[in-house]
Amino acid sequence: MIGIAFKHEQKHNYIPANLLQPYMTLAKKHQVDLCIFSFMQIHQTRNTVEALVYSFKQDDLMHKTVPVPRVNIFRNASYIVDQGLIDRFLRLRKKNIRFINFPLYRQANKLDNYEHLNSHGQLKGHVPPAEILSFEGFASFIRQYGKVIIKPVYGSRGRGITIAEKDHAGYQVRQTSFKKYAAASRKISLPPQEIKSFFHEAFPRPASFLVQKWIPLKEFNGRPFDVRAVMQKNGKNKWQVTSRVARFAREKGEITNLSQGGEMVSVSKLPLKPYHRSMRQFCLEIAKAFETLYPWAAEMGIDLALDHHGKLWYIETNYCPEKSRWSTLFEIPFEYACYLHQKQGRGIMPGQ
Repeated sequence: MIGIAFKHEQKHNYIPANLLQPYMTLAKKHQVDLCIFSFMQIHQTRNTVEALVYSFKQDDLMHKTVPVPRVNIFRNASYIVDQGLIDRFLRLRKKNIRFINFPLYRQANKLDNYEHLNSHGQLKGHVPPAEILSFEGFASFIRQYGKVIIKPVYGSRGRGITIAEKDHAGYQVRQTSFKKYAAASRKISLPPQEIKSFFHEAFPRPASFLVQKWIPLKEFNGRPFDVRAVMQKNGKNKWQVTSRVARFAREKGEITNLSQGGEMVSVSKLPLKPYHRSMRQFCLEIAKAFETLYPWAAEMGIDLALDHHGKLWYIETNYCPEKSRWSTLFEIPFEYACYLHQKQGRGIMPGQ
């Protein structure tokens, strides 16, 4: 039996058919039963759960209280912050009950992820220098690199980003809003004597940000872009690239996030064929590196950049990547779960 777990309390009668039907189809194909349940409903001590159980032989659904399956696909589109849920997840892992793609909040820590990749020799030169923000560090990075980006350690969707560049007149600063939707970034010109007061006003809690060297992105038709690659574990326990898109900034000096005015274009429409193999290998190395840190992660969205010289750079990783195709949403994660289920049935459980 393979589990399909939801984060929030989900009434069985209201699980939409567009979620149930694909899993039932896959269960028939792989001849395995399903246990569909809310993670929050797992019994604290008995490791049982009231669930909607699907039998592939009878092709029927029944409400039952059953032991939590040994292998579960966790359905969630945001990081888990609730410490109670995290503690329960860790307790179940110790009992060899696996939840694939349970995105802990700590996985979003950009600085920890940078430091981890820097510990892998083949990736060390491809991670932009970064450190926890302080005015002294900011000033040092500006002197050394001329242009820096400041971003929240736990930020997402390009919110709360500051790009600062020093020129002959002083500093040119662009800032995105912390709000969910922002029409445009804020642009400021500052004389040298005002940068310190601006810094302390803009960053009252600097330790929640990091400062990083700005990477000058490769351009196409005068617009800078980066690449988002979605990596997923497949039914052979191998990482594969399941999608690649280029994200164009609205204009030079801006970030590429779609929520900040960026535009998404298929990588196949760009003259990047000479880089395809190196990008794929780069993403595989990153996925394998993070697998040692977060062994339950079976998918991730990796943001990478090519600079003006064609060098590859790591930007960041999203462990709740958006997916739209049936294969990436349902089939590939399910086939990986089946692989783990078969191994577990033979008494061999990979360190996932």
